[in-house]
Amino acid sequence: MSAFNEDRMIHMYIPDNYQDSGIQYPVLYMFDGQNLFLDEDATFHQSWNLADAIIEKNLDIIVVGQECSHDGNNRLNEYGPYPFADFDAKECFDGFGDITMDFFVNELKPYIDEHFPTNPDRDATWIGGSSCGGLMALYAHMVYSDIYSKSLVISPFVSPVEDYLYLEAFYTEMKDINKIYMSWGALEDGKHEFVKETKICTNLVNLLQEKGVQFHLNVKPYGHHCELDWAKECFEFLDFLFDE
Repeated sequence: MSAFNEDRMIHMYIPDNYQDSGIQYPVLYMFDGQNLFLDEDATFHQSWNLADAIIEKNLDIIVVGQECSHDGNNRLNEYGPYPFADFDAKECFDGFGDITMDFFVNELKPYIDEHFPTNPDRDATWIGGSSCGGLMALYAHMVYSDIYSKSLVISPFVSPVEDYLYLEAFYTEMKDINKIYMSWGALEDGKHEFVKETKICTNLVNLLQEKGVQFHLNVKPYGHHCELDWAKECFEFLDFLFDE
């Protein structure tokens, strides 16, 4: 990431026969790439096992996951598109999510399109993440709807930046057809937080539906804020991505 003067691991799923298949693959860009595929790479030793789900469904797709920063709480800055305070971390963050997205759009995507057999069109370019990554996926879709046509907004970290998101959703100009998979769970952070998250997500859905955005909502009555529960969504959000 040139803006941060840092190297960052990129975790990828690529079909075994990608060099000989003749297919131009759609690409799903993801945040927290270390948590996608292998338990031994995952931050808390539990991955989404996303590659297994893709193989089981026999899907033609490339997945590109950027590993987050592990330097203190820098992840919250890099995956925060707006300034916010985090009471658990006892810190205030400036929010460098716009810089992170500049890397995704102007460095990472051009590199992937040049070196792998991708379909570079927006209809085949998607973005997703969970928690702060879910917040970033929503932000990315609103700001770069000319690049991304679908997004996976999973358990998004919306409460600290509620008003910023409302303003973004109100003023954004969405390009062409846009589809968002949005999910959150009732057991993520207590009953009161679930009520607040539901209110915020519902308000965002209403604002963006006025811009023509189509939503697939998945409210999970027993959903926790963890990789194990997000792994259970793989089949549903993969169906969403490949649903015409």
